[in-house]
Amino acid sequence: MPINTCILGYGLSARTFQIPYIQLLPQFHLHSILQRTPTADNNAAQDHPGVKVYNNINDVCADPEIQLVIVSVANSVHYSITKQLLEAGKDVVVEKPFTVKAEEADELCQLAREKNHVLTVFQNRRWDADFLTLQTLLSQKKLGEIVSLESHFDRYKSPSSRKESWKTAPQPGNGVLFDLGAHLVDQVLTLFGLPDRIYGNVRDERGNSQDLDAKPGQEGFIDDAFDAVLYYDKPLDSSKGGIVIPKRGMVVKVSASQTSLCEKQVRFIVRGTEAGWVKYGLDLQEDQTKAGVRVEDQAFGRETEEMWGILTRPEGSEKVESKRGFYRGFFENLATAIEEGREKLKVKPEEAADVVRVLEAVVRSEVEGRVVALK
Repeated sequence: MPINTCILGYGLSARTFQIPYIQLLPQFHLHSILQRTPTADNNAAQDHPGVKVYNNINDVCADPEIQLVIVSVANSVHYSITKQLLEAGKDVVVEKPFTVKAEEADELCQLAREKNHVLTVFQNRRWDADFLTLQTLLSQKKLGEIVSLESHFDRYKSPSSRKESWKTAPQPGNGVLFDLGAHLVDQVLTLFGLPDRIYGNVRDERGNSQDLDAKPGQEGFIDDAFDAVLYYDKPLDSSKGGIVIPKRGMVVKVSASQTSLCEKQVRFIVRGTEAGWVKYGLDLQEDQTKAGVRVEDQAFGRETEEMWGILTRPEGSEKVESKRGFYRGFFENLATAIEEGREKLKVKPEEAADVVRVLEAVVRSEVEGRVVALK
């Protein structure tokens, strides 16, 4: 039987990243959507006739037909809503960030274990074309020992295009750090595990905060740019896919900005003892979905040659064909975990809790003006 799935929220993430895959894969059935305030141009009931539409979380919890709930609502309520759903006996996918506090994430992980329910976080960008390509290069040891890695998610957003929503409200968990930063940090932890030390810089470059004197983590502040340096002081163990870093350690920089006016936006710069790899441009899947390209189309997720990264050795350079972006991989694994057991999850909730731990450390580093020890 297909897994009856309810989507909480009907914003960009639900419409672009979740519903198309729930409708595509036979393991799932789009049972219902929770939308509190439909509008003329954003109406779940009109877009999905025959699908139940709720406006109250209590009704979702009480519906015995619903097995899986995808939480795609304001970051500040991820914890409370996920807790309510787990206690109601539902399997749950939470949009990133998992929660706005690591202690809340830890509590939800424990509750999911006690209830023996699947709980995961929507870290779909583990299935980005660029990241899948990087994983392959590292596992094949094409670069030698990794000395440093830079991961960027930079773009330009005009101040005039800013729309008022819960995402632009200066409240905990909003801003670029907990949004794009959650993806960037998750990718780094997937490759290398937790760092030993962190240094962070969190900024409001466009002056969008309600209180321009407010600091990161304080009421009234919302960031639109950050840089964080993650220090790995010791070699990795073999459990991290055989990736080699020097005994003298490695440095990873993650960065995001919404004020980046560049002809080509850098995505990755990786420096190794035997080669370097540079990749420009973001994964195509989001833009393709917005443009109406169907997930099952053969061109979906495939980068053209001009987007491929460049691998450079002392003897010369070559293009490296990008892997195909594959967000459906998240949902296929989710179905397997629901059917066969939560231990099958590729995105484990404990890993998502560690992401929040790192994001908190970035804020703490900025506020205290120092490198923060994580281990």
